Amino acid sequence: MRTTITISEDLLKKTVKTSGKKFVSEAIVSSLTEYHALRERMNFLEKLFQHKLPHSFSQIKRQRKKRQWYS
Repeated sequence: MRTTITISEDLLKKTVKTSGKKFVSEAIVSSLTEYHALRERMNFLEKLFQHKLPHSFSQIKRQRKKRQWYS
């Protein structure tokens, strides 16, 4: 899809250099794809850690001493 956006020249140069892509459009698509994937992972981790874990570190440590916890 063709679109027109305003991006500072410095940011665009940094994006192309950092991404390692040859063309500006490839660099932008790559950056947006990575950003979207990062946001999905962050949302997943937020949902994951909202729930209380069924065990604690001290429980695991005690059970390992008794050889009842396997990882």
